[in-house]
Amino acid sequence: MDFISFKNIKLFKGTGAQKKKNGSPPPASKEKAPLWKQIVENPILHLVIFVFFLSYFLSYVPSKMLPRIEVGEIASADVVSPRDLTIEDTETTANRRAEAEESVLPVYTFDENAFLNTEERIRQFFAFGQEWLKRPAASRSTAELQKDIAEKFGADIPARELETLLRAGFSPELAETLISLIGKISSPGIIVSKNLFIRKEPERGFILMRGPGNEKLTKVDEILEIKESREKFAAEAEKIELPPRQKSLLRSLADAFITPNITYNKVETEVRKERARARVDTVFYRIKKGKVIIRKGDEATAETLKLVAVINQHLREERGWLRNFAGTWLLFALIFLTLWYYLKSLLKFRAAQKIFLMMGVTLILSLLSYKLSNFLAAVFSKETTLSFLTDIEAYKYAFPCQLGVILFAFLTTNTISLIFAILNSLLVGYFFQGHFSLMLYSFIGGLAAIYGIKYYQRQKRTSALRAGLFVVAPVNIFLILTYELIGERLSGMDVIATKVGMGLIGGILSASIAFLLLPVIELVFGFVTQTKLLELSNSELPIFRQMAMEAPGSYHHSLIVATLAEKAAEEIGLDSMLVKTGALYHDIGKVKRPEYFIENMARNPDLHKDLTPSMSTLVIINHVKEGVEMAKKLKLPRKIKDIIAQHHGSSLVRYFYEKAKEKYDPDMQTIGEESYRYPGPSPLSKEAALIMLADSVEAASRSLKSPTRESLKRVITEIFESYLQDGQLDACDFSLRELRSVAAAFHSALYAIYHPRVEYPGFDFEMKKKKKAANSKKGNDRSPKPST
Repeated sequence: MDFISFKNIKLFKGTGAQKKKNGSPPPASKEKAPLWKQIVENPILHLVIFVFFLSYFLSYVPSKMLPRIEVGEIASADVVSPRDLTIEDTETTANRRAEAEESVLPVYTFDENAFLNTEERIRQFFAFGQEWLKRPAASRSTAELQKDIAEKFGADIPARELETLLRAGFSPELAETLISLIGKISSPGIIVSKNLFIRKEPERGFILMRGPGNEKLTKVDEILEIKESREKFAAEAEKIELPPRQKSLLRSLADAFITPNITYNKVETEVRKERARARVDTVFYRIKKGKVIIRKGDEATAETLKLVAVINQHLREERGWLRNFAGTWLLFALIFLTLWYYLKSLLKFRAAQKIFLMMGVTLILSLLSYKLSNFLAAVFSKETTLSFLTDIEAYKYAFPCQLGVILFAFLTTNTISLIFAILNSLLVGYFFQGHFSLMLYSFIGGLAAIYGIKYYQRQKRTSALRAGLFVVAPVNIFLILTYELIGERLSGMDVIATKVGMGLIGGILSASIAFLLLPVIELVFGFVTQTKLLELSNSELPIFRQMAMEAPGSYHHSLIVATLAEKAAEEIGLDSMLVKTGALYHDIGKVKRPEYFIENMARNPDLHKDLTPSMSTLVIINHVKEGVEMAKKLKLPRKIKDIIAQHHGSSLVRYFYEKAKEKYDPDMQTIGEESYRYPGPSPLSKEAALIMLADSVEAASRSLKSPTRESLKRVITEIFESYLQDGQLDACDFSLRELRSVAAAFHSALYAIYHPRVEYPGFDFEMKKKKKAANSKKGNDRSPKPST
């Protein structure tokens, strides 16, 4: 029902409408806060404090060194490990790596080119001899030939074998026979001497590489040394049908041309040794916190002192506290700085500041609860006699990781709760030194807590308990079972049952602590929950009973305003319970002087007739101040107090202002509006503005003698336009669409309140007025049968 057109709105207001005579700003404007208050409320100060405490509690505190004791000295006190230490066993690691290196077989390389080079030398040798034979006989000298062969080919051939070779004419057949026999002998492999096998090759063998990807384990007796190769050549030569002198010649030539083709590959051997060392993992041993190294009264031995020295060395190498603190501080400072700017972009400054403050405090409380839980887990795991309760890792599932998320889910929006769930999971991961499983456990559990609170709603604090028991705990158990399935191996049934039980305890513990802290957090941070609002709107409260007895008209007026405002709040998506409760309390200040307000003047004369307009205005205006004072005594939430203070804004008390203008001579005295305005401020929230509109509309509708649909529309339209033009709605962010929805809701509710009734047959309630009304009636739209 969009019947409000706002056709008479003026976009530009006069400059003097909202200023006092002395030119000071309007009452709604805020004074600058003192410097100390600005410093205390500065988010950067809060950031520094939060980050300091978190860094302090998270930072590693180095343990004290163990006392120095000499060998043979008697220990005056127990020498115990200050904390859990994982220490490298350098001796065992070195021994294992040495064993791995020793197990590597030496690598030898088979040179395929060695025989090819030998073949080439033999052919060149025979070609040289054939060329020599072609010389004239007079210029040929055997001694000179023997010398040339020794210089060019390094072969020392006796004169007798050389004569045989000359007679054979350096025949190619002899050359081929020599090449064939040497190739056969060289094929298995020839080494200079087996005396060079100094790396246990005779016992273990060695790796013979014939090329890339072609290697095999070879025994020493499978290859030949130079001496053995010559002996084998001689044996092979004896099998050939040749004259004895040629066989002798072949043996002499073999001695000159047989060369080794196997050499030790030191580079490859060292590479393989290094790989073998690298494949050996470092050996560690764990010393648990509290382990007694030397008992009191025992004699210190070299072995125990060695362990003490290793522990002290390990403690010295660990990072210092100051460095750890600085790094942690910088990390969380960045996180909180990012958080602040995100909240400021998401919310108004005051709301963002409150959420930021609450997040910091809650994270610190959560961290303290984790540290306490960790301490108790260590104690229980050591003291218990039940084997399935000795695993300290299982206890971590019982930590109240969802405590803070439940608080935020109950008190704030889902978006804010999700932000805290992310921060809390990061804190858990950092606290447990990058434990990814617990970080994920905390985050998913936080999402379950948000959904649980949303599902069970925020009307009662017991929703926190129900969410913890029926949503968070089952999700915790599901995650634990999932971790077991994706782990390297499945734990025993007793361990799984223990972890499941701890997950159940974790959900219940988080919800229970949150349930106990909810009233405290509500009070400290000024949150107004549905539970609190239900308690405050109870009609049996003393303040309402007093109001019903001493100011019945104002009490009834508040009830109707609450009805109007609640329905309108539902239409535009505001907190209807907050609006209803604020409307019930908005006029509690009238209890102080109820007789000065027209709705309570049924039995009393008009007390304003003896007062000047300015004095009457002061009495009327004062009910706002007195209402705020009563709200402080009743310890009402800040939002309710703000509604009481702002429900008239800085609007004009028009009735007495007009009366003052009528009474005083304008030539003698100037009547300024500032003396007839409420002190303000103008409504800063939609809830306060909604109650201001409902308050004025309800009061104005009572002035109608015959409240018809059209007259109610006019009342609502004029009230809305008046406040818009006066600037009373400038600070509350109402849109025109919302105002139209509010107006429609008001109109519907008011028409229902002033609904028509059928005439009762046989009764004449209006008496004389009845005839007059019958003559002048033109079709009241509230008659049972309206005219058409």
